[in-house]
Amino acid sequence: MARCVLVVALQIRGVSEPTRRALSTEARVRGESLQEYLLDLLDREAREIENRRLFAELAAGPLNEVHPVDLGELIRSAPSENAESLR
Repeated sequence: MARCVLVVALQIRGVSEPTRRALSTEARVRGESLQEYLLDLLDREAREIENRRLFAELAAGPLNEVHPVDLGELIRSAPSENAESLR
């Protein structure tokens, strides 16, 4: 099933010429158009925002819910993918 992705257009007014020039130069160095570079920049920033939010949630959450795991028991209790071929 294909995911439907909503795409919006953003317009930024008042970008200074030195800023536009620096961004255009960086895009050219990367072999991208300014549009491609700015979309990638925005996507990376959005991921960073989400990561910071998740880290803040984790840091604020109760740490007393963490329990040690017996790896040996975990392995013994897991169904073996090769169990059928061993019979």
